[in-house]
Amino acid sequence: MIAYVLAVPLTVVAALAVAGTLLSDVPYVGLATAYVPWFVMWLIVAAAVGAVLAGYRWWRGRGWFDAALTVAAVLALAGASVITARMTAAVEAAGADIDLVDMFGIGSANSAPPDDEATYATFDGEPLRVSIYRPAGSTRTSRAPVLVYIHGGGWVAGDRHSRGTDLRWLADQGWLTISVEYPLSSDDRHLADVTQSRLGCALAWVAANAHNYGGDPARLSLSGHSAGGNLAINTAYLAAAGTLSSSCGGRIPAVHAVSVMYPAVDPAGMYHNPDPVTGSYARDMVTAYTGGSPEQFPERYQRILSASHITPAAPPTRIILPAADHLVPVAGTYRFAEQATAAGVDVDLVTVPYADHVFDARPGSLGQQAYRQLTARWLRDHGQGP
Repeated sequence: MIAYVLAVPLTVVAALAVAGTLLSDVPYVGLATAYVPWFVMWLIVAAAVGAVLAGYRWWRGRGWFDAALTVAAVLALAGASVITARMTAAVEAAGADIDLVDMFGIGSANSAPPDDEATYATFDGEPLRVSIYRPAGSTRTSRAPVLVYIHGGGWVAGDRHSRGTDLRWLADQGWLTISVEYPLSSDDRHLADVTQSRLGCALAWVAANAHNYGGDPARLSLSGHSAGGNLAINTAYLAAAGTLSSSCGGRIPAVHAVSVMYPAVDPAGMYHNPDPVTGSYARDMVTAYTGGSPEQFPERYQRILSASHITPAAPPTRIILPAADHLVPVAGTYRFAEQATAAGVDVDLVTVPYADHVFDARPGSLGQQAYRQLTARWLRDHGQGP
């Protein structure tokens, strides 16, 4: 009886999760891809245990239900294994070395406090802050390469602490990492015309102050997730074109490399996201940022469209893209990569099958390992390593 009680839920959960992942284009069902990459190793364990228990019952009783349950568990195990193998192969082909044991998430840190904090500007009377993570043993005279991180959250949420464990990991590899705060939009505060110049101010602050924390602003890279990926690309490309403005003046430093995760490079495409579940959330985010639709404000959308800022001078850009992203449609990212490559920009698009938006959010996950390692590899490959 115990075997039966355990086998049924383990098999059902694993089978449904795997089926939803393999059917990522099916409305509602495909949203399983948002969670399966977080727990795929546990799904393999669940399916394997379910298969053993159901197989034991079938061997003992030869009932048709037990036979069907055994087949379902074996198929779920095979499906979860294929999903894991394909995702792992995709990121390892790009230079990552995925630790399958770490994917269980056991013992992985959930947060990491910064070593320093500072205010770089104000907006509406409120301070705009940065969080600073130093390499171990660094001093004021050190000259570590600098990685500036811009957080995601649909331009309306998130904060500079959101990827603290990743920034700590990169700092431990030798980068001075700086996570930047910026003004957030809301239903009654649309900041698409404001945010970019504040990030220009942040870069000017980094250029003037990174040496105080052991960093070398002459070796500067940018990174970001989602909306932060849009802002990172736009900031870097505008800086390369000499058209990035700063709300506080100062010298805008050159950006030498970019690494982003699922960037919202096409806000109009995000606004018109057809997904029956996530589409409304996407529209609400973009509307809060811009104040309305692409048809209402075409010039605003053109200014925040990443492709608008492509020039041959743009820095090398790595994009890690979940193939089943239900929040930020992937078509816009593929189109951006093609346009930037055609313009002569060094673009590397790493597509991860079965993965959805924020597939890197769980500590230890394949997505988190991929972001860390592929970012570090990209920066090193382009002369921005420690």
